[in-house]
Amino acid sequence: MKQLEGVRVVDLSTYIAAPSCGRILASYGAEVIKVESPKGDDLRAAQVSYNYPKETDEYSFGIDVQNANKKGLCLNLKTPEGKEAMLKLLATADVFLTNNRVQALKKMGLDWDTLHAMFPRLIHASILGYGEKGPLKDKPGFDYTAYFSRGGIASALMEKGTAPAVPVSGFGDDYAGIALSSGICAALYKQQKDGVGERVTVSLLDAAAYGLNWMLGAKDYGSELPVSRTKTNSAVCTTYKTKDDRWIQLALIQYDNWFPKFAKDGLGAPELLEDERFATYGAMLKNIPALVAAIEPYMATKTLAEWEEILTKLDLPFERVQTMAELADDPQMWENDSIFKKPTPDGKNIYYIRTPIKFTVDPMLKEEEGRGRSPKLGEDSTEILKGLGYDDATIADYLAKGIVVEKK
Repeated sequence: MKQLEGVRVVDLSTYIAAPSCGRILASYGAEVIKVESPKGDDLRAAQVSYNYPKETDEYSFGIDVQNANKKGLCLNLKTPEGKEAMLKLLATADVFLTNNRVQALKKMGLDWDTLHAMFPRLIHASILGYGEKGPLKDKPGFDYTAYFSRGGIASALMEKGTAPAVPVSGFGDDYAGIALSSGICAALYKQQKDGVGERVTVSLLDAAAYGLNWMLGAKDYGSELPVSRTKTNSAVCTTYKTKDDRWIQLALIQYDNWFPKFAKDGLGAPELLEDERFATYGAMLKNIPALVAAIEPYMATKTLAEWEEILTKLDLPFERVQTMAELADDPQMWENDSIFKKPTPDGKNIYYIRTPIKFTVDPMLKEEEGRGRSPKLGEDSTEILKGLGYDDATIADYLAKGIVVEKK
């Protein structure tokens, strides 16, 4: 039995953050029904700007990444009939998942207060941009803005004195989605015990700030971001360029234990150990730029492959700064079944990173199992409406009037 088998989730969301949460719940075995408007999830059209193939009647690969193994229902919620069908569906659900702004939900009558009064056991789960309160609570938020920019991630990742990093599309969305899935699981546990629903929210801003909590905690003691790779928290916890213009990240956190081995047997520079500026951890902290400058010429004498062999033999913590192309072919990822690819009609592949949470006794539903893709727009509308008690004549009438859309 899958972890969330028997749980029904109504997913009224677009783009990435909340849909990615729904994908996680589907991988746990929940029945996730993706509800779309007649124009469809905006990502169906926008995916081409992220270099996915344009959606066709046969495939929509970008949508698949965040919506695999969901069912599809398309309702025009601006009509009384569409709204009535939505409420009938919610009456059968355990979780309502959305990333619509609070004011939009109130207009639709799908806000927490309204739905909790109607369906006391229903869990109301939302991705927000900036949180429920404060001057920005009604501001539209995306991971570019609320997560990377306002949340401090963009400045934290930049090399001090340079421009902010260009955000990785969907990065903050996916981590907010993971966080919300955790909250939903906790709410489901409570729901099973007392039969009462909960409101669960995660904001992109909070998700970003939480990732900075270790560094932010010591702000008043001089901890600050961004930093320079030559003046960071440790000269051996920074990056170095190799002979072939690649980068290596060192993480010799236990300086007094690991630096002697690195200097003598790695760099072949035992003289660094005799320099009082670098002899102890405390001394090094006062001379970080000097040690970085001393190490750089040694690191530049060997290629990435050569350094990987040396540092691996010394059992020192390091890693190559890997490219996306390398990540797609990373044997570590493939060996752990953390990635798979789907061939496309033009002979290329679409790569999918699996949900990172893994179970041993009853593994998650894989993204290529079951339906193995996202639903087409309203693909399961007839099936779902029949399950709510609608007869064939009514469904046909709704389809004719555009209240319901179903693509096969």
